[in-house]
Order: sequence, then C-alpha cells, then structure tokens
Amino acid sequence: MSKVFGGAIINWLFSHSDEKMKMDDKITTLEEDNEKLLNQVSELEKKIEKLLEDQISNKEEQKSLNLIVREYKSRFGTIKPSINLDSGIVGITDEDANIFHHLVSLNGGNEFNKDQVNAIRFDMKTHLRIIAGAGSGKTQTICAKAAYLVLKENVRQRSIVMCTFSAKAKQEMEERVTEFLGGNSQIGVLTFHGWFQKEYNSLIQKYPHIESYGIAGEVPKKNSEEENHEQILNRLIKQFSLYNFDKYEDKNIKDRISYWRNMGYTDSDIISFIERHFDDKEILKDRQLSVVFSEMLSELEKIKRETRVINFDDMLFNLKCVLENDSNALKTMQSKYKYIFIDEFQDINPLQKQVIELICPPDSKGSAANSTKLIIVGDDDQSIYFFRGAEPRYIKEFDTQYNQTSIELMTNYRSIAPVVHVGNTLITNNQHDRIQKSMVPHKNNKGDCYVKVFHDEQQEASWIAKQVLKLAVAEKPFQDQIGKPNFTETIMLYPNKNQLKSMIIALQEKRIPFVTKADDDLLGVFGINFFKQTFNQMMDIINAETRELEMEFYKKFIINICSYYYISFAKSTSFVSSNANCYPDKIAEFICSSNKYIKQSEATPIKKAFEGIKKLMTTNDLDIKSFVAWLVKTPKVKKDLIDEEKDWLLKEIGIVNTLQELINKYKIAVKLKEDMSDRLREYNNNNYNALCLLTIHSSKGLGYKNVFVKGIYKNSLPDYRAVEKNTVDLQPLIEQASPPTTMEEQRRLMYVAFTRAKENLYVTYPRAVNDKPTIVSQFINESNIEVIV
Repeated sequence: MSKVFGGAIINWLFSHSDEKMKMDDKITTLEEDNEKLLNQVSELEKKIEKLLEDQISNKEEQKSLNLIVREYKSRFGTIKPSINLDSGIVGITDEDANIFHHLVSLNGGNEFNKDQVNAIRFDMKTHLRIIAGAGSGKTQTICAKAAYLVLKENVRQRSIVMCTFSAKAKQEMEERVTEFLGGNSQIGVLTFHGWFQKEYNSLIQKYPHIESYGIAGEVPKKNSEEENHEQILNRLIKQFSLYNFDKYEDKNIKDRISYWRNMGYTDSDIISFIERHFDDKEILKDRQLSVVFSEMLSELEKIKRETRVINFDDMLFNLKCVLENDSNALKTMQSKYKYIFIDEFQDINPLQKQVIELICPPDSKGSAANSTKLIIVGDDDQSIYFFRGAEPRYIKEFDTQYNQTSIELMTNYRSIAPVVHVGNTLITNNQHDRIQKSMVPHKNNKGDCYVKVFHDEQQEASWIAKQVLKLAVAEKPFQDQIGKPNFTETIMLYPNKNQLKSMIIALQEKRIPFVTKADDDLLGVFGINFFKQTFNQMMDIINAETRELEMEFYKKFIINICSYYYISFAKSTSFVSSNANCYPDKIAEFICSSNKYIKQSEATPIKKAFEGIKKLMTTNDLDIKSFVAWLVKTPKVKKDLIDEEKDWLLKEIGIVNTLQELINKYKIAVKLKEDMSDRLREYNNNNYNALCLLTIHSSKGLGYKNVFVKGIYKNSLPDYRAVEKNTVDLQPLIEQASPPTTMEEQRRLMYVAFTRAKENLYVTYPRAVNDKPTIVSQFINESNIEVIV
C-alpha cells in the first residue's frame, strides 16, 4: 500500500473520528435536552394534576357557595336594584337640585341615599309603598316627600294629610315638615283618632242629618268631673248583672268591646259572637248572655247619645258609620285629599283599614284609578300589636289591593353592624310570615353585642346596674351636671313585669335614678291580677267605715273567691244575699256542693281560710302566708297563674311576718308609682337624668346608645302562651276577643328589642328564677349572637 493511499486512509479515519465526536456531542446534547423536556413534561403533568385537583375543589366550593346563596335567598330575599327608573343621584344641574339642597340643609346636612331620593322623587302615578327597615330614616324621608310635593310639584298643602299613631310621632313629623317648608306648614299631621274625629265633626257640620249614623260627642278630659265612657259602662255592667262575664277568662267587658270595635265589628256582629261562643257557658243563671248583652249595648248607646260622651274607639267607628251610610259624605271625603300619608302602616287595625279603604278604595283589579294616592310606610318585621288587631299581612298584601309601586329603605343608620346582623339573622326565621329583605348597616364603628348569662336574676340585675353606672360615668355630662354620671343614653328593656322587681332593687341599692311607665308593673306582686283584686278587697274590709259597709265588702270578697271555684256570679250573689249564709262552714259547704269537681275534703281548708277573713274583720290581722298558700291552689288561680308568678308571689309573701308588713310594702309600691308620673314627665321633657326602663312593646320607634334587654328565656320571651301561627284557628279566638300570642310576633318583639341599640347591645338571662332552672330562649340561638358566661 503506497504512502499516498495509506495517508488517505489515515486522513479519512481522522475526519470520521471528528465527525463521530461531533455526533457524540450532539447525542449528548440531545439526551440532555430530552431529559430537560422530560422534566418539563413531569412538571406540567404535576401542574395538570394540581389543576384537576383545584377544579374538583372549585366545583365543591361552587356547590357550597350555591347552597349558601340559596339559603341567603330563602332567608333574606334576592338583592335587586331599585325598580324605580330614577338614578337616585341628585346632579348639580338637575331640575330639582336646589330643592334637594334645601332639604339636605334642613336635614342636618345629611344627604339622602339613593332609595330615599327615589322615594322623595317618585312621580305618584301609582300609590307608593315604602318598606322602611329599622333605623332607615323613614320619618325624614316621608316628611321630605311631603315637602317635595309642595315645593316641586306645587301641590296645595291642605290637600295633603299625614297620619300616624302616637302623639309623640305626630309632633316629630309636624316639626320636621314645618321645618322643611320654611317654618310655615298647612299640611295636616294628625293621629288616627284626631284625624277621624276632625273629619266626622266636619262632615256633621256640612250634612247635619248624618249625626244619627254615629255618636256625636267628646271624650271627657282627664280628671274631669263628667262621667266618662268607662264609668257609664261599669254602671251598666252592675245594672245588667254582667259581673261574671266581666271577669270571664281574665278579659273584662271594656277590653272585649274595644277589641271588637277595632276589628271593625258592629253591635250585631258582637251579639252573634257572644251567642256562638259564650251562651253555652252558663255565665248567667236564668237568661242567655247574648240577649242581656244586647240590651246592655242598646242602653249604652242611648246614654252616650243623650250625654254626648264617647271614647277613643267611637272616634274611629263614627267615621266608618257615616261613610258607609251616606253617599254625599263619602264623595266629600274621597275628593278632599290628593295625598294621604300613613306612617307605621304595619300597626293599622281592621277598623282603621276599613275607613282608609272607604276614603281611597282599592284599585288593583281594573277599577278606575283613584284621584287620591296613598303613601304608606312601615316594616312588617316590626308588627307587634296583634292583641289590638294589627298584623303584618296588611302591609304585605297592599300590592294585591292597590295599583302601587314599592320602594325599600334598607340602610340602617342607627345600629352598629353586629346589631344589624343579629337582627337580620333572627327575623329570617319568620320567612313564611314576612316580606323577604335584609337590612344593611351604615355604621362601621365598633361596640358590644352579646348575651350575658348569670346564675340567678339577682346576679343578673346587679351586673346590669354596675354596667349602667360604668357607661354613665364614661358619658358626657347631662346638661350642667358636671362630674355626675349621665344615664340618659341608656335604656333597659324587659318583656314582662316579672323582670322589673329585681332590677328596681338593684338600682335602688346603687342609687341609680330611673324612670318607667307609672302602671301596675311598679307594684310588684301587687300587680298580679288575681292577687291585686283579692288584696284590694281585703283592704276594703279593713278600711270600711261602718259595719254595714264592711259586710258589703265581705260579701264581694266571698263572690270573688267563688269565681276562683268557677261558680257563676248569679249563683254566688244569690247565696250571699242572706247574711246567715256568710259563715265559714256554710261558705265551704256551698262551694263544695256548687262545683261537682271540688272534693268534699277541700271543705276544711276553705273553711279555715274564711275563718281567717272573719278574724281579719275584728283584728285587722291575718296569717297571710297560709292564706296565700291556699289561694294559689284554688282551681281558677291554679289554672291561670304561671309557675314563675306563683313562685315569685310565694317567695315575696314568705319574707313578711305579718299582714301589716305586707300593707307597708304595698304603700311603698304605691308611692313609687305615684312619684313616677312626675319623674317620667320631667324625663320626657329632657329635664331629668335617669335610666329609662321600658317594656319592649313601648320601645318601638326609639333608639338609644346603650340597650340592655333583660330576662330573655323561654316563657318570658317567647311568652309561655306563644303558639305557632299556623297551628291555631284564629277566627274563633278573634270572635271571642282573645287573639293568641304567636311565636312569629314574639320573634318580631325580640327583633324590635335588638334594633333599638345604636352602639352597645347587652342581652341577659339567668340560669334560674325563684330557684328553678330556666330554659334557654330559642331566639338566642336563632340570632347567632355571641354568648358570654
């Protein structure tokens, strides 16, 4: 092989060796790239796996959110934009910009929110329903609406009337409207009673013949020497021997008639109800109750016409009678007003509603549009007066009766967010009995909102008193009382009088001044109906000036005790007509023989009790402990008296040794009640620095910086009589003037209590009352409020 050939081979081999190395390098690079790609693929697979896991998690979360949304909608309703086409924003170049500037300047500089603006601007082509939640600024909104109609729409002021329920609300609305109209207003602002009486009197002047349809007259002034409606009625009850019905099931005749009247029922309706529900009860001995009651009502009307004495119910009923019976009067009323404002529409009763429907007939079913337009405002969640005929369905069903537009005011300016939230959460449990909605808090500041639990009511009251004092010390001084605690920013609410006793004791121990309504709640156990009546009768016996008068009071006492054994008034009256029967042994024999359910063995304790009363007549002394222990076991008292009141009474009686001690306690309670009227008047005039104690019913419409709600446990709130609305047949109970206490309304009462608080809400309850354990109120759990032990 030649050198040339050999060199060529060597060169070829070397060249291919370089190529091989390059290829090897390339292979190495490719392998490295492949490894990187495999790593990237692995990372991407991990990411895909994570995304799939996230997708599954998101689906689960979406399901959970969907459940929450459905739950929210079922409880609070759907959040929806205002149905009004207006933007709710007032622009500087808007036609009504200067009117709003004027209204805002007189509203403390506070701008109206979108929904308030829409309500104020609403063109009134239909009736207007304003659903206004707690603390939503409804009063300034409707007052601004009335002023807007005058200032923007040139509506004649006298063609507008504004109607509300209380004198205090009337005064507030009147002052606000007058201010918005520059200090001079001719818009009528009236209570229902004042408005209806004014219209009735005006119609009589125009059409004198219509006086026969109602009962013209006046309500006698307080402390007047004239005989008033109640005195006339009491005289007739005695004349027609209706005492037994006056005491039947703890509902007196005056209250029954008032309830029936406010339900819009006529005398003939009332007689038919008595015939249907009471004639078979043998309330009267020889005659049908319905017949006697009819005679009594006829005589009552005759006397009222002759004396021209009416009561507040007549002021409402008179106008209804006139409008139903005289077409000219009806036409006059239907053309008199262009706009009728009705505040707190959820509190309207059937009689008031019937009159409104006569003045402005429902027009939703194709009837001619009314020239008069209604502007109603209220909140079905604050309807708490079913016992006097009001119920939430009247405001709920307004849209089915009238061609109307609804605007909701749901921003709460009063309360801190936690208070608004517990209120919202609680009231949604009435979802079957309310308009779905939810309040939105405006305030962002913090405050207390919780339930505090105590061993007993004494500990509960003591803590409240200490906390009240602590808050009062931290407040700015009241007027010029520098260095003194200011109690005026605080209120204590309670569901019933049982809660008041321990609180008053605790406040007196801490020397904290307080005010409350001057009614029987201040009398402690002396305010328990049966005990008040029995105690007063014993005092009548002791204080009788003559032997004859003493005997008359003693006989009334016997008749009263007989009623506790379900013995009719007629029968017991006949028995005591002979003085010879009024001895303990004969009384015991009469009671046992007159009621087949009373065992003969009960004759001995009855005889012993009346021996004590006979002793009282000569010595003015009585073994009060033994007497009350017997009294609470009598059949009617045992049936009607709840355990808590019985235990309270026995506990209070157990700490007194003599009847005179009890009488002294009574005198102290009466003195407190008498003094309270003066204190309360000064407090309402902003001249008295004190803590306010109020029933929850009396607190509606109020707002306080600090709110205590005492004694919230089962049988207190909710009340022991409360029933679910759908479990009872309401109509027969209404016909008996005995409307039930419903769980739904009790829940609304709790909602009202919550929403009075501006900054601090303290709800309290004891684990035990009168040494017996309490049951936790369901409203505590339903509100989801924090509980502190």
